Amino acid sequence: MTKRAGCWTIQDYEIKPCPQPSREFRTLVSPHTHSNHSIERMAPLDSVMRRWYMWPLRAIVRRAFGLNGIPNLTYKDLHYNPPYPPEEVLRMETEAAGALGFDHVQLAITDHDEISGCVELRQRRPADAHRIALGEELSLRFEGHLFHFGITGLPADRAAEIHAGLQSAAVAGRLDELFEVLQAARCLVVFNHPLIPWGRNRDSGAVAQSMLRRYGHAIDALEFNGMRGRRENDRVLELARYVKKPVVGGGDSHLLLASSTVCGSGADNYADFVEEVKSGRAVPVIKSDYFAPMRWKLFLRVLHFMAHYRQIGYFRGEPVATMLEHKTVLLDPVGWMSKVFLNLTTELGLAR
Repeated sequence: MTKRAGCWTIQDYEIKPCPQPSREFRTLVSPHTHSNHSIERMAPLDSVMRRWYMWPLRAIVRRAFGLNGIPNLTYKDLHYNPPYPPEEVLRMETEAAGALGFDHVQLAITDHDEISGCVELRQRRPADAHRIALGEELSLRFEGHLFHFGITGLPADRAAEIHAGLQSAAVAGRLDELFEVLQAARCLVVFNHPLIPWGRNRDSGAVAQSMLRRYGHAIDALEFNGMRGRRENDRVLELARYVKKPVVGGGDSHLLLASSTVCGSGADNYADFVEEVKSGRAVPVIKSDYFAPMRWKLFLRVLHFMAHYRQIGYFRGEPVATMLEHKTVLLDPVGWMSKVFLNLTTELGLAR
């Protein structure tokens, strides 16, 4: 008999043990994942490299990335795509659900401001279309603060049209129009990791509450995020209780592993899951790997990035593989050692 991993659920805004989730739920839903269609910008490195203690390392970091000698260098020109295509994301999430006793998973690939990943997956898996949602992770600014919203369950016949309208409204800051479009689409709108301290105003809680006061009528749930720390997620639970919104579990694992936080559901398809959440019924399922130290999880993902830098990196639109052809940079041996270390952590069951 296969040994099941331990789990917990969130019910009434409190975390409770759930040793056998397959006895309590019909299916698992993974509503926040990223594929190689997502663009992950390296702009945060600019602020890191401006710190005084990083000055002696600036030249080393540039050489490591193969960017030495480039004038007016800014790391916002550097980005990467997660290494996994949509089919691989589905495989990983399905295997993770299988370890908990489920035959399959309902999946939403929510790439940053992009729907091509989920569209591609549904085209390749027409028989599974009922459990593969169309959606994206929508970026918008409100009161100088960057927020992300998980938009899933878009109607197939109008997904491209709605996506274009949302992107246009978000870029132009027409938020009233944006949330009207979302309400009309009857899709699921989840406030992803609402308390990340991004933007000029570092009081993320105050800005998030302001967002909810203004647009809460069009926001269905808040997210317990698998890549955010316990303290921050506990504050999300407090906020959700305060505004009387359900909480959805989202993995947000751009690299390395399947989602550590998903949802338990009684729905047979993603459309019914959307209606569950809209009616206030949402039960996050938290896997044991969520509780690993956050610094360890981030460390492993940095190693994973370095191990795949040549294959997934881009600088000013040019593939790093092309830019560094016939060149050796510091990240090459570091990347090789990173792969060895990651393989070892996987074999020892330490990958989180």
